Amino acid sequence: MGHPFSWENFTNNQTENSSVNLISLRQDVNDYLTTSPPQKQVSELKDIINALVNIDEEVSEKERLIMGELDGLLSEYISQESNAARYHVIVAPQNERQIQVVTTSLPELTRYQVGEGFAYNNGPFYSKEYADIISDGYRSLNLFSIVTLTLPTEINSINSEDDSTINNE
Repeated sequence: MGHPFSWENFTNNQTENSSVNLISLRQDVNDYLTTSPPQKQVSELKDIINALVNIDEEVSEKERLIMGELDGLLSEYISQESNAARYHVIVAPQNERQIQVVTTSLPELTRYQVGEGFAYNNGPFYSKEYADIISDGYRSLNLFSIVTLTLPTEINSINSEDDSTINNE
């Protein structure tokens, strides 16, 4: 277990595909938490990450974005209580070809039943901004994707206020 570290790869990848890097970093932290480390160790990791982000006394947009997500992930583990504010990315395939893409190429999506059919969920996420990046990735594949605080139970309960927000009625 573990990833070989190369400073050259790290610095080259900083700008090439930063969304993938953020997703990979979140997955690495999630994988670490599945090993059931002591809460004190996770708390210390959280403090170290915060110190590293703030070391230059400037917090970039990317740092703010990933810190919002990692802070929620680590805080929930430390407190052992579910964080009420969790975002879900919902993908609703619009045709058979899209269903095929989702089922064969996007294993992170979990299928669930809704009123007239089914949708797919990826989450939970702790930061709306981070969930928006995940949703944008699905949209770049021409999939219908939204970010929501709750899992809709009926397709027609999804009402978009704008492209990034929904309300359940």
